[in-house]
Amino acid sequence: MFVFPGSRRRSLFHETYFILALLLGATWLGASEGSAQRAGKRGDILPAVTLSDVKIERMNERVAAVGSGRARQQVTLTTRVAGVIDQVLFEGGQLVEANQALVKLNADTEAIAVETAQAQRAQAADTVARYKQLNEGTITKVAVAEADTALKVADANLRKAKDELDRMTIKAPFKGIMGLSTLEAGDYLAVGSPIATIDDRSTILIEFTVPEAVASSMKVGIPVRANLITRSGEIIDGKIQAVGTRIDPVSRTLVVRAEIPNPDLGLIPGSTFSISVQLPGQDSPVVPSLAIQWDRQGAFVWRVTDQNAVERVNAAILDRNGDRVYIDAKLKAGDKIVGEGGSSLRDGQTVRPQSS
Repeated sequence: MFVFPGSRRRSLFHETYFILALLLGATWLGASEGSAQRAGKRGDILPAVTLSDVKIERMNERVAAVGSGRARQQVTLTTRVAGVIDQVLFEGGQLVEANQALVKLNADTEAIAVETAQAQRAQAADTVARYKQLNEGTITKVAVAEADTALKVADANLRKAKDELDRMTIKAPFKGIMGLSTLEAGDYLAVGSPIATIDDRSTILIEFTVPEAVASSMKVGIPVRANLITRSGEIIDGKIQAVGTRIDPVSRTLVVRAEIPNPDLGLIPGSTFSISVQLPGQDSPVVPSLAIQWDRQGAFVWRVTDQNAVERVNAAILDRNGDRVYIDAKLKAGDKIVGEGGSSLRDGQTVRPQSS
């Protein structure tokens, strides 16, 4: 058979093209199978998560309030008698002791009255003593009785005179810090005239209000923590000293009084304090904050089963303490939950726990 040279070249070209096509197809097929195998392997990789153990702890309920402090004892001193001031024996801001003399009024008349009463008492006592030395027949029983009565009257008059003399000196009713005063020697004071204030700052009392919902939980002796508004970093521990007996019908609150120590007398009555009261609450699950997940239905956590599958457990946030969250959820102590890595999981998915 005769073959033209041009036909021969075309045949070789077609054969070469066919072989190249076969090689390219085989290469593409192998690459596709490899990609499929790699994809299959990637599909077999389980999501890695970090597990956490659920703990059950008592959640303390915290009540926060603001109150104004006052001294443990605070009074305005006044005079019980009228008179002219002889001496002012204190200065504003001075710490005085109980029964320390503060102001002395002119007491010349009262001193004379005491001397007179003392003389009368001495005379009455001498009469009684003389009658006792006489024989019963010498003095009548009536005279003896009258002498005894006169002595008792003289004793009473002497006590009265001494009391009136004592009233001419105004004394501190308790240990405390004196307030400012403008009194000077020579000033006349009428009965009831104010002299100065005195505050016992050894303890500061703080009154505040709490909502009706926690009123029944307020008990004397419960610890409180006070923070002076102007000293945000200083916490003072105290306790509830008294609890009101009625709920205010308008505000629906209860008045509570706390006491805090003030040994250096640095806290000033009238200052504003923030108060925190810790009340015992219910036992609740505690989980890490990163374990809390959110979606349109609300908060939840992933519980991990023995087969390493995750299941959704709805949760309600009760309180936070740093990176720990108290929740209301159907969990028990020791349950395993997803601590980290739960953002892209789905219910029922198998996970690969790893150490944190």
